[in-house]
Order: sequence, then structure tokens, then C-alpha cells
Amino acid sequence: MGEDVVRKVLAAAPVAAAATGAAAPLVRGRALLSVAVDLEARRTDLVDLVRRTERCRLSEALAAVDFCIDTAVRWAGWADKLDLLVPRLPGSVPPAVVGVLGGGRLLPTVRSALAVLAAGGSCVLTGGGALERLADAVVTEFGDGAAAALPGDAATTALLAGGVEVLDARWAGPEFTAAVRRAAAAAGTRVLPPDGAGPPSDAGLLAPLLRDVSLAG
Repeated sequence: MGEDVVRKVLAAAPVAAAATGAAAPLVRGRALLSVAVDLEARRTDLVDLVRRTERCRLSEALAAVDFCIDTAVRWAGWADKLDLLVPRLPGSVPPAVVGVLGGGRLLPTVRSALAVLAAGGSCVLTGGGALERLADAVVTEFGDGAAAALPGDAATTALLAGGVEVLDARWAGPEFTAAVRRAAAAAGTRVLPPDGAGPPSDAGLLAPLLRDVSLAG
């Protein structure tokens, strides 16, 4: 993918985030439910894509796709209750655009991606196959730019790191290189690094994505 295409994707993401954030939480919840319905309808194809792109067993592919669908439903339910899930301090707001590095794998990537959408942001993913289908389903329900899947090569990932507000690398694979970290640092991108911990609770997943605008500038 050419650099100009990547930059166009990154330029569209904040516009989409503004529209998603302006929508009522119940509207975002309904959109996430529609994403779940769309993914369920494509379940067989998604399982096949996960098997081929992630080179995993059928049982693992089924688990990843079912987790993706269940996660969309769960965040649909949280969309209008986020302040109960993560009580926020004054000035704390969700990020506009989050880059999600999940090693090109569906299961870890959706943890952050769907939480970001529920909170009113947009997300840019790295990987193909099922992740491209996920992004297509999100765009259908939320609008252009709300999600996009970019190739996970080194050059594209470095551009991504420098073009988002938050880079969520908690479940990153080999794509989280020194060059990516340097690009994020140069751009002032806030990075959530790998921590080796197991999957967090929904509150533990969402809270680190919030930013304190009272500290900005």
C-alpha cells in the first residue's frame, strides 16, 4: 500500500471519530449490534479467513470469530453506560483515533477496536483477512473512516504510529519495532506498550485509552 493511501486513511479517521463521538451512545450501541449481526452472517467465511491468515486450528479460528461477535454485543450494551464502567475524572475524554497493533490476529485486535467505537472514537488496525472484513462491517454501520485495516509491514506501521492519537500495542506482535516506537515518540503519540498481562476486564481495557485533557498543552 502506497504512503499516500495510508496518509489518506489516517486523515479520514479523525473526521470519522468526530461523527462517531457526536452520535448518541444508544446510536453507537445499535451500530455495534448491527456489526455483530453482520459478522454472524459471515461467520463461516471469517473462520476460514482466520484459519488461513493466522495458520491456526479450526477450534482456535471458531473461538476467535465467536469472541469477536460476542465482544461487539458486549460493547453495544456498554455504549450508554461507560461512565458506570469507568468513572471519569473531570477533563478525561476518550481518544479520537486509536491505532491497534494485534499482531495481525483477530482476537486481540477486537478487544481494543470495539471498545474505542463504543466510546466514540475511530480505529486503524494492522492486518488483513478477517480484520479487513471487520473494518468493512464497521464502516457499513458507522460510516467511512470509522475503521480501516492497513498492512502490517514495517513502513506502514511506522506511518500509523505517527498518525494516531493513541497506539494500543498491549497485544502487539513483531510489528511493534524500535522504528515504530521512534515514530510514535517523534509524533507525540501516546503508546500503551505490551505488558505481558492476561486479558483485562472491560474497565481495565477502556481506562488506559482515556486521556486527561486538563494536562494537555
